[in-house]
Amino acid sequence: MSRFGVFLLGVTWALMAQAEPMLQASVDRTRLEAGESLELTLESQDVTQFGKPDLRALEGDFEVRGTRQLNSLHTLDGETRASTRWIITLLPRRSGSLRIPELQLGQSRSQAIDLQVLQADASRQESASQVFIEATLDSNEVYVQAQAVLTLRIYHSVALYDDSSLSPLQLENAKVEPLGESRTYEKEINGVRHGVIETRYAVYPQQSGSLEVPALTFTATAAASADNEQSATAAPRAGRQIQVSSLPLRLDVRPIPAAWPAGAPWLPARSLTLEEHWNPDPGSQQTQIGDSLTRNITLRADGLSSTQLPPLPATEITGLRRYPDQPLLRNEINERGMTANREEREA
Repeated sequence: MSRFGVFLLGVTWALMAQAEPMLQASVDRTRLEAGESLELTLESQDVTQFGKPDLRALEGDFEVRGTRQLNSLHTLDGETRASTRWIITLLPRRSGSLRIPELQLGQSRSQAIDLQVLQADASRQESASQVFIEATLDSNEVYVQAQAVLTLRIYHSVALYDDSSLSPLQLENAKVEPLGESRTYEKEINGVRHGVIETRYAVYPQQSGSLEVPALTFTATAAASADNEQSATAAPRAGRQIQVSSLPLRLDVRPIPAAWPAGAPWLPARSLTLEEHWNPDPGSQQTQIGDSLTRNITLRADGLSSTQLPPLPATEITGLRRYPDQPLLRNEINERGMTANREEREA
């Protein structure tokens, strides 16, 4: 075979390797406490691939508590695609920085994922009740209109029916944004395995002073334990009604600093970025009279809601006509709460 033929064959093999479907990995969270479980999801869209992912690489740092498989079909741009997901419940064996290693399915490999497993808070009193609720704030003091994250965790060592409910969070002089859907996992407390239902809220105080977070009440029906189950010949008995409440919390809210410039937007964010993109880029090619350019400006604030972001100054340049679109507001939910995005686009 000629050198050119060998080169073409090598390029073909390289392209085939790049086109090979990947095994995508994701987790429901990357920060957790020792004793808590997490869910690892592996997804493959390779319909020719059979079998299950090789999980042996996890055994050093994790205990595999369970695996379930989901097959699905979805349509994208008129094309139907099949995918297979494996949802794996993992319990870290130690605290510290851990890594979920690359996992293999056939010739496909997933990407590694880094985790932070925190030591459990030794000062926190763990309840001996079968069901109890815990409320925490990520900070006890914030500026007015800044974000505080309220986390509610319901622990239960008994099975619960699906009729559970949580009283709504109603605060005076504060805006409340739910941080996604509730998530569930497991945690061992004093050798007893507990299910955990976790719900998070972003709280934005609108007035300085002291903000009282009231007690929230969780109501559910607990299934009868094995010790209390009646015989098979007896009539079935309804579950036991349970109601537990969290302790109230207080948040100290600081006012806007007196030295803050009058009339300047007040954005108490953890970080603030401003990005600009042009299409086409006027710096890389010559622009003619009558050409159309598109300018995108994105303001991103970590720790705020998109409704708090102000309009950006208009582009006022002699010789340009501008045609702005409606701004696009978007919120991203992450481990630390909410990140706001405001994108403004103009021709």
